[in-house]
Amino acid sequence: MKAVALLSLAAVPSLALNIPIQQLLFPDKLSGSHYNPLSNPPTRETCPQPPKAGTPNDGLHSSQTFLFDDAFRARQAERLSRAVQVPTTVGDYMTDPYDEGFEPVVEFQELLEEMFPLVHKHAKVEHINRLGLVFTFEGVDTSRKPLLFMAHQDVVPIDDPSDWTHPPFSGLFDGEWIWGRGSSDCKNVLIGLMSAVEDLLSQKWQPQRTVLFAFGFDEESHGFLGAGAISAALEEKYGKDSFEFILDEGGMGLQSLGDESDPNGEILYALPAVGEKGSIDIIIDIAVPGGHSSIPPAHTGIGIMAEILYELERKELFPAWLDTNHPAHGMLECQARYSPDHVETWLSDKLKANDPAALGEAVASSRGPAVRYTMQTSQAIDLIHGGVKSNALPEKISADVNYRVALHQTPDEVLERAIRLIRPIAESHNLTLRVAFPGVPEPTEGDMSDRTLTLSPLSVPLSPAPISPTDPLTSKVWARFAGVARNVFESHSNPLSKSASGAKPTVVVTGDVMTGNTDTRFYWSLSENIYRWSPSRVGGSLNIHTVDERIRLDVHLEGMMLYYDLIRSFDTWDGESK
Repeated sequence: MKAVALLSLAAVPSLALNIPIQQLLFPDKLSGSHYNPLSNPPTRETCPQPPKAGTPNDGLHSSQTFLFDDAFRARQAERLSRAVQVPTTVGDYMTDPYDEGFEPVVEFQELLEEMFPLVHKHAKVEHINRLGLVFTFEGVDTSRKPLLFMAHQDVVPIDDPSDWTHPPFSGLFDGEWIWGRGSSDCKNVLIGLMSAVEDLLSQKWQPQRTVLFAFGFDEESHGFLGAGAISAALEEKYGKDSFEFILDEGGMGLQSLGDESDPNGEILYALPAVGEKGSIDIIIDIAVPGGHSSIPPAHTGIGIMAEILYELERKELFPAWLDTNHPAHGMLECQARYSPDHVETWLSDKLKANDPAALGEAVASSRGPAVRYTMQTSQAIDLIHGGVKSNALPEKISADVNYRVALHQTPDEVLERAIRLIRPIAESHNLTLRVAFPGVPEPTEGDMSDRTLTLSPLSVPLSPAPISPTDPLTSKVWARFAGVARNVFESHSNPLSKSASGAKPTVVVTGDVMTGNTDTRFYWSLSENIYRWSPSRVGGSLNIHTVDERIRLDVHLEGMMLYYDLIRSFDTWDGESK
């Protein structure tokens, strides 16, 4: 899973962020007509919440069994531990599913077959593009749209294992935490899904509605081999808009405002991501003549590259922008309504003022970078290469600038800005500028010289994702999904809390967007209801993509409760929320 936003109330002073005063980018386009993946919502109540979706009378045991049964807890800790022990790492340049680097994925699938015999006995198991896994549990009623649950089998590589408290692929369970790469991104999701259905099948469950699992194997490397191939196969088989909902990893988890001692009670905010920012990587390549360092030009290729990067980081900076179409606007309305004593005193007034720029900057400055970049295009210079010897002038210099595109902008706008800032620099150094992006025409004049500056993509630019509906008054699927989430997390007190009160929270379900991308980037055509949510409480899932990644067993089990009850609650649901 790529980086996600965390809309917590970490009040970070704006000066501490080291972010310059924002300059308005494309002011005419922000207020005018341009591409926008968001649709204008109808007039609505402020943060309406659906009723809890009651547990179906299906004769199956309660999902709370997962959390409180000691035998099940021990079995589940072992399952996730064993899954983490298989090092299914993936690199950026693994483009062949038969690459020997993918052999641990084969081992991992053998482990799944061993640990989940009932799933493999009752499901139709398909391998897509060799290593993509699709499990289909056929329902009796084919008139109902299937449910699709996703996860990925791969994990990010390890840098230095000696930095870890416990070996990164030990899967150590210390009685509270399961440690290791993939424990929280996202073998916890995959093992949770498989375990929930294994348990259902052990109770002789016979699905009325078809349920599918789709597990890619290169999500951490853009997902083209896994999810890209799986989504194409599913669309060919089922057609467009063929799934009731799609649930993948991600989201902002579960965050509390207030606590058990609060006279107004604890409000637990469930925050599935209902959209994602877009992305574009601009590769900058400079080619200039070499020579001996004792007779240098006024500016070497590295000096020119430094000038370009300096300008990109200081001019036409991207604004935070939060209008009523952005899911975070609804989330903030929920906080202002249900937790007024725990949010900024000015929040309600700014939400009503209809000034997207002022609201975006105020919220971003108050809550810190993780919140800022849900509303603002990010720019990160991640890679730079150049030079081979201390006494040889560099001939080829390259840099990679990564952008995550905010919902109010497009990759094309980001590229246009880069060209506008870089072109004068190229001209001042007598460099021929080439823009090797699809759809951008090559110049018809001039020959390729030995002094060139080329802009090219690392991969196909991605527009911001369509936003899934989150109004329970108009979306019955969202109302049902949110109602199940409320029922699960209002059924028990916080298992991570040291308080002995046992108080159960009030749950408010609202959407937001992710700053990174999941495998759902390939699934937009299959459903308008796409949710990205690993339902992990704050503090219960730590260090994704870095040293000492780990997850609390209780958090993993709560995720299983959600999957189990979603399958049960949608199984015979006829489209009417009750």
